[in-house]
Amino acid sequence: MSKKHKAAVQRQFTKTAEAFSKLAVRDTPELVAEKVEWARPQATDLALDVACGPGAFVLALAPRVRFAHGLDLTEEMLRQARGFQQERQIPNACFLRGEAEQLPFPDTAFDLVTCQFSFHHMPRPELALKEMFRVMKPEGRILVIDSLGPESDEKFDLHNRMENLRDPSHVFSLRLTTFLRLFAEQRLDILRQSIKRRPRSFHHWMLRGGLEPKHKRYRETRQLLEESIAGDRAGFSPQPQGDDILLVHHEGMFLLARPEVP
Repeated sequence: MSKKHKAAVQRQFTKTAEAFSKLAVRDTPELVAEKVEWARPQATDLALDVACGPGAFVLALAPRVRFAHGLDLTEEMLRQARGFQQERQIPNACFLRGEAEQLPFPDTAFDLVTCQFSFHHMPRPELALKEMFRVMKPEGRILVIDSLGPESDEKFDLHNRMENLRDPSHVFSLRLTTFLRLFAEQRLDILRQSIKRRPRSFHHWMLRGGLEPKHKRYRETRQLLEESIAGDRAGFSPQPQGDDILLVHHEGMFLLARPEVP
């Protein structure tokens, strides 16, 4: 990741840490628990969540594993995570600063390595996946969860234009076919795969990006979304709902492992 893009990510998530963590949280506790189950945690696991944000997944996972590490690029997100850890008195977790493309851990250190909603912030997500593979034990698992971009080129371009207008640190939402290619290139088998439709409030989505209705980028994004309704031209399946708009993120969930040796 270039210094310029790294600075853009840190700037965005320092600005939005409070909203991201408390005011417009993406996942309910029930959805976080669903994702923990998807990871198939074991009591003996050493776990690492890459780009952990405010630590919701790490803290939900910790009671199910031996120890859970959270790593993030933005110090303000880590401060939020440590505050939640102290509130919940969860002893077997820690949070540290670092980059997904250069994980500060030795080879084959973790049984479970996870990354959620972060590949779309990375100019070269294959480098992060390669690092996750490097620090995973030979019989370990990798969990990747992220929003999916449309397969149609026209929808893909407008979809990512809106995402980037909302959040300048957004690069692009990977297509399902792109994820499958990345996994194949890294020689990872897919143990489980699911695509979920996650309805979300446009207003909450914008708050998570640090934008309120008074902001220019809020208004511009809303206008693009409203113009896309006919024919669902951006793949968000938007539906007006009073003063708000209900949109849908298609979320890919992938549990991965090294191929079994015959």
